[in-house]
Amino acid sequence: MKKLLENKLVVGGVCIVIAAILAFLVLPGMYKQKEKTIYICRLQADITAGTKIEAQMLKQVEVGSYGLPESVVKNPDELVGKYAKVSMTTDDYLYASKFADFVSDERFDKAVSEGKRLIAVSVPSNAASVANQLKAGDKVTVAYYADDTVIIDDTLKGIEIYSVENEDAQNLENVQGSEDKEDTIAANVTLIATEEQAAKLINAEYSGKLHIILESRGVA
Repeated sequence: MKKLLENKLVVGGVCIVIAAILAFLVLPGMYKQKEKTIYICRLQADITAGTKIEAQMLKQVEVGSYGLPESVVKNPDELVGKYAKVSMTTDDYLYASKFADFVSDERFDKAVSEGKRLIAVSVPSNAASVANQLKAGDKVTVAYYADDTVIIDDTLKGIEIYSVENEDAQNLENVQGSEDKEDTIAANVTLIATEEQAAKLINAEYSGKLHIILESRGVA
């Protein structure tokens, strides 16, 4: 009986010590952490995917730092000039992963900023697509054959290729190594063109058979 009582006293003493540690050391530290605040970046208004971020769209708000993800954006300068990859609200935490340097990719955004458009033209044969040697970024001349005449318009020179697709509109860069060889044959070429070039390309597409002449190898 005496032993049991002594054991109870020991256990009770240990519990008291633990409670004291929690009360005087651990809990105050936790509360202190919870009281700490930090400034993070938030949106002034809801935005949709594809929105280009400007300084006036952002604000800094003070929030509790306890449990706050490390990757949340704190400095608005990190986001200015970037594009939203997803739609976001004013209550959302802003992470760098939700933003990108381009809406689609660098070449497309550059084309849009220069007032150009994307236009796809069909290539009727392997020869017309320079034996399947065309790649994104290449500069080409688009010629066409109509009424027994080869027509090369100066306006259709120096056009940049955006992508090359097969008959299923799949980008050839994404199907390299496919077991089905038909998947790797060019059927369409998407070009970065001005409005004038686009109009002439449409006319050429319906007037005769297009041929692509490779001028220079670009960098995709």
